[in-house]
Amino acid sequence: MSNIKKVILWCNGDTPSEELVNSLINQKSIVYGVDKGADVANSMGITIQKVLGDLDSVDTSKWNNKSKKIYDQEISDLGKSIRYLIENKIYEVDIIGIDGGNPEHILGIWGNLVEMPGNIKIKLHHEHRITERIHPDEGQLEIFISDEEEFSIFALTPCKNVHLTGSKWEIKGDKMELSSRGLHNVGLGRNIKIIADGIIVLITER
Repeated sequence: MSNIKKVILWCNGDTPSEELVNSLINQKSIVYGVDKGADVANSMGITIQKVLGDLDSVDTSKWNNKSKKIYDQEISDLGKSIRYLIENKIYEVDIIGIDGGNPEHILGIWGNLVEMPGNIKIKLHHEHRITERIHPDEGQLEIFISDEEEFSIFALTPCKNVHLTGSKWEIKGDKMELSSRGLHNVGLGRNIKIIADGIIVLITER
């Protein structure tokens, strides 16, 4: 597994559209199911490398030797799965099947972005948006945003020094914490740059 650079985790949220699935997954993709998310992926014809989590909502007899039970009641199945990837030297993950569900599950996903260390790149793929975590250990993120394209950034942890350049509204060394600040900024048809001393998420259009 050490040669694998990036994988996809499929969670048990709302079933994603075929358009979203096809934009992320091809024949070479390596997909892990997070508990019952494996069944959802399988129903759409997706090959699952392994099922991860506490396995309390999946029929393990259907998965033979393709399941890994992870014992840790202090963290969600998604968090367990991300840690499993890190332990196996995988440091980039795209996560699908995270929309819908109860508020506590949705908030738990955002909590996972705070809990996970900075040595793994994490993207959440929603039906119409992409959320990318920016950890201070990663340094600066630079990404192209089209002219008039809306995007948002939010601080998930308290930050004392946030910089955002290249957008309609810039941030120059400001303090930020979890709030509505950062909602609905606008691109100018060029790269934006984001760097902070805390955990930030960038939400862009798909």
